[in-house]
Amino acid sequence: MAKTEDSSLVRLERPFTAEVATVLLIVFMLIELASIVGWSPGVTSSLPYPLDKIMGSASFVMGLLGIYGLLRSSKVGTYFALLTAVFEVVLGCFSLVKAYGTSQFSLALATSSITALVLGPLTLICIFKTSPNQRKIADITSDALSPLNPNIPLVRDEAYAIETIDVVKKYFLGSNVVSALNGLSMRVRKGEFVAIMGASGSGKSTLLNLMGALDKPTSGRVLIDGVDISTLDEGGLSRLRNEKIGFVFQAYNLIARSNVLRNMELPVLVKGYPKEERLRRVNNLLTVVGLGDKAPRKPQTLSGGEQQRVAIARALINDPEIVLADEPTGNVDSRTGEIIMGFLRKLNLERGATIIVVTHDPEIAKMTDKIIHIRDGKMVGEEIVGGVSI
Repeated sequence: MAKTEDSSLVRLERPFTAEVATVLLIVFMLIELASIVGWSPGVTSSLPYPLDKIMGSASFVMGLLGIYGLLRSSKVGTYFALLTAVFEVVLGCFSLVKAYGTSQFSLALATSSITALVLGPLTLICIFKTSPNQRKIADITSDALSPLNPNIPLVRDEAYAIETIDVVKKYFLGSNVVSALNGLSMRVRKGEFVAIMGASGSGKSTLLNLMGALDKPTSGRVLIDGVDISTLDEGGLSRLRNEKIGFVFQAYNLIARSNVLRNMELPVLVKGYPKEERLRRVNNLLTVVGLGDKAPRKPQTLSGGEQQRVAIARALINDPEIVLADEPTGNVDSRTGEIIMGFLRKLNLERGATIIVVTHDPEIAKMTDKIIHIRDGKMVGEEIVGGVSI
């Protein structure tokens, strides 16, 4: 891994030691596979039957998990790689003693044992050499994110909350291929209030899903706070969404059978906050959106505007750095829409959150700082507007 002196640019490459360790683990797996099927003895062949088959199979599975761990930069998977190497070294010593300590000398068993004794320590060295790279990769994102796969370079610019770089997204429906995004590149600075506009089918919803880490591009790169989402596994994507992103949907997505309080506290409940902290956050945010007395009410007893304000408050419960709103004014009248946009602007100014609104309404879009126009899956223009005063 190499890191440039420029703080705005970090390049991560797959460590060569990880590739070497992967190849060595494959060698161990092939030896054990040959031993299991009876082609050639491995280090587990020195054990009595059926323990030799059981231990050989276990070594094969551990090696497979270890390779996965090295390729995905998974901490747990890397432990399996270490365990495989240690297992082979220990059994190699035992087998070598047995090969030379019996009257019937086995050249094949001795060869397997020596191979394990030579390659085992080399594998351990490569794994330990790889581990510091994984720790540095994790430091670049946050402790909450899974370690990143260093196979893909990561470019980070602290000024931008979201960057899309030549993003292509295709959906494969049988023999048909639908291109939703066709090389779209755009940037949203931290703290900006941005509207995205385009006709139906232009790719707005697909773009929002990518910016929210709900999907990955077919090609190109999507960076959220400097993290290339293509390098994250499902656990990492979930934590990224929970830590950094708040969603506001057109349909509110409130749980009808639960009251406002329960709807609000669900994200912080998932995150593991104690009850006192959950209630504090819920009450503070409901007060911010002017619904401090609505906590015990069910969503269906609220107006459309009130439900949308609950959805906005819920989106902010984990203090996200980025708020993505999909047609947040689509189900309310124009006056309520202006009020909702006013709340989003207030949150943008007071909390410094980056707000991105997808809308069809040009009047709503003009209340933001900038309008990004997209057509046929590409960005076709950028318009600076005046915003709205609070």
